[in-house]
Amino acid sequence: MARLLFGTGALGAAARRRLNARLVGQLVRFAAIGIVSTVAQLGLFVLLRNEVGVLTANLISLVLSTVANTEANRRITFGIRGWAGAGRQQLQALVVFGLSLALSSGALALLGLMAPAAGRGAELVVLLAANALATVARFALLRTWVFGARRPS
Repeated sequence: MARLLFGTGALGAAARRRLNARLVGQLVRFAAIGIVSTVAQLGLFVLLRNEVGVLTANLISLVLSTVANTEANRRITFGIRGWAGAGRQQLQALVVFGLSLALSSGALALLGLMAPAAGRGAELVVLLAANALATVARFALLRTWVFGARRPS
């Protein structure tokens, strides 16, 4: 995985430093967008949970926050402007979204089975843990698969 993120090969030291600096910048921007998205997702989850149930609240809050997150990462993290490739990238990001949804919904369902009386605090902790795992996979997939083919020079 480090090879996918950091790149290797016949690059000189200066080129590697530039790539690593770009990676660090992308990670910082990705993290900032992720924090805002996570707060929005958790807030929506709490607002919707009593009205529609745990799994539906998770789905709705994750869909809404992911759409905004993907567009923000497209523009801010990976520097992609314009509409060229946007449809393909949104479809690919939908696949990545499926991973996040499977992790978070699976974690909530498992919590429900293992601790049926667990409260909202436990649900939020489980969502945070599942989101943390999904975030690592999301960054790698967005960087290499979704937006990797069209990185700015």
